[in-house]
Amino acid sequence: DAGAAAGRPGMTDREYLFSLEQIGIKLGLRQIRRLLGALDCPDLAYRTVVVAGTNGKGSVTAMLERGLRAAGHRTGRYISPHLVDIEERVAVDGVAIDAGTFDRLARRVRAAAATLPHPPSFFEATTALALEAFRDAHVDVAVLEVGLGGRLDATNAVTPMLSVITQIDLDHQQYLGDTLEAIAAEKAGIIKPGVTTVLGANGDVAR
Repeated sequence: DAGAAAGRPGMTDREYLFSLEQIGIKLGLRQIRRLLGALDCPDLAYRTVVVAGTNGKGSVTAMLERGLRAAGHRTGRYISPHLVDIEERVAVDGVAIDAGTFDRLARRVRAAAATLPHPPSFFEATTALALEAFRDAHVDVAVLEVGLGGRLDATNAVTPMLSVITQIDLDHQQYLGDTLEAIAAEKAGIIKPGVTTVLGANGDVAR
């Protein structure tokens, strides 16, 4: 219910965000779209690039962001998971946001989540937080690394200017399917009408 979506009374906004981890992986776009709507659609304030794939998506995300920055664009970068601190997931112009900024954004996401019938997952909440951070920072382009799969991943709630799919292999088979064809179909879910897609080196089956 809405009360559960807001978290327990007395917990900090950061504690609230981490409490969402107990929800686990929840694929689908309905909840993230509701959450972004409650935040007044931060993803519409700038252009986005979405990067999916099994191998190399993190490296490609980093290279694209660095290239865009070198070309003079103000950039956002969203990755997962983080290595040490959760702030690493969200960077503006190559620099991770600070703890104070993260907490302020977590408060905003928590308030938006409180208006929903069900709480978001941890990944949905952090994705919304990143998109909100990029609007606050007035980025020109944000490069988003898909968390899992593509078609039903929270990052796929945006309409990008470019979709990138790196090498595809068997991964997360309990969620994406047991065959290369099935997994490739899930990754292909980030392809949008009228949006350019770049496909990395792949065999005939994945292509």
